[in-house]
Amino acid sequence: MQAIHILRGEHSPFLWGSGYQTSADAFVAAGWFAILGPTPFVLMVSALTLHVLATWLVFATLRRCFRPWTSLLLSLPLVFAPSSIHTYALYPPRQLSITLAVAALWAIDAAVHRPRRASAWLAFGGLLYGLAVSADPYPMVLAPIVLGYGGLVALRRATFRVPAFGMATLAGLVPFALIHRAAGAKSGPLGLSTSVFAHNWELLARECLPWALSYKVHYARNVMDYAPWEPPIAVQAIQITGAVFACAIVATGIGAVFTKKVPSPIRRLGFFGAMTYPVAIGAFLVSVMVMDHFSMRYLAVLTMMLPFASMPAARLLGGPRFAVAIAPHLVASALCGWVGYGPFVRGIVPVLETPELHDDYALFDLLQARGVAHAQADYWASYRLTFLFGEHIVVVPTNPSEDRYPLYRRAFEAAPVFAYVFDPGRSRENLAEAEASLVRANAKVERTQAGGHTVFLVTRAEAIPPSP
Repeated sequence: MQAIHILRGEHSPFLWGSGYQTSADAFVAAGWFAILGPTPFVLMVSALTLHVLATWLVFATLRRCFRPWTSLLLSLPLVFAPSSIHTYALYPPRQLSITLAVAALWAIDAAVHRPRRASAWLAFGGLLYGLAVSADPYPMVLAPIVLGYGGLVALRRATFRVPAFGMATLAGLVPFALIHRAAGAKSGPLGLSTSVFAHNWELLARECLPWALSYKVHYARNVMDYAPWEPPIAVQAIQITGAVFACAIVATGIGAVFTKKVPSPIRRLGFFGAMTYPVAIGAFLVSVMVMDHFSMRYLAVLTMMLPFASMPAARLLGGPRFAVAIAPHLVASALCGWVGYGPFVRGIVPVLETPELHDDYALFDLLQARGVAHAQADYWASYRLTFLFGEHIVVVPTNPSEDRYPLYRRAFEAAPVFAYVFDPGRSRENLAEAEASLVRANAKVERTQAGGHTVFLVTRAEAIPPSP
């Protein structure tokens, strides 16, 4: 499912994030760029590779308790994944953090099955989890899961291993601490408040949880303009059945901790995997970052941890019966993910190059012909265009607080002539208000078109010398 994101690589999420992950982005993508070149395709390959690695780590962890085919079956939620996985979660900094968090669970679980080297595996797992949070704060939602499982394993092996696990985790968090002590660091994305509970509950129940569990699908009508999909009745039945069965499987993972019918390694990891659901949903309800239906991305861990949560059910039911139980959810997730691509797929065929690229190239030709090397656009268009144009034309966000690279802003402000670009598929500004503001603040404003983009060629007041 994730391969389609490469094929629509022209929609590169260049420097998406909460404001400080650009170093992680560079760490992930720089090697790929050095070998294959700095293209949107390569950027998405770097993220997809991390997702494939995370899927393999899940499979490798499951293989310690199950036969290969059962392990593969349990891993399939990461293959036939919904939009919460392959849209906003699948970009380098966040995908790096998710992969490191999964690797932490893999390493901690190794301590269970390799007791002679348990201390080293526990320390390695703690270090990986700390680095996961340093790459992107998203894995903080997994703190009760990873640290709880690690602490339990450490206590069962030897009490002295708990400090080793804790110290290794703190060592991994050093980059996180340094980043947040740096000038300009923002802690807003980490905020929790009970005052947002009512707002978040409504979004959770009406939009985000249904989308994350694939019993409601939103699809892209036009790039960022998402709308609910109205499926046939038969498909709705599969979606609802899949969600009910998935929740029953997770409930089994929580309840199995009280039965001896399930071996203790499966019981423990299954319990912590299943506990991701109440923990992630609880964090969602009090997070200040929950804004709209796109906040379903904060529930991506529900899919990521489902293979672990399913372990007790797979053991109790056996492979064939578990396959029947999980099948509706896999079908619903596959449909949810594919339909969600909207204009980027045509039936079962991916769209390799969307028509809007012609507008982008027309914009590039226009600005180059007019000698404009700096531009301004909505955040969702700005860095995308900068990357697409190979930095030959630098486009900064309209709102300076959304800057991800200060050097771009300084160069833009020093330019006597710049362009303001209104992308109808991404820009959130009111076009008439933006034009009026440009006219008031500058000496000369010329309006033109580049395909679907509305472009204002702007000459700053200080660029025109006063009349003698």
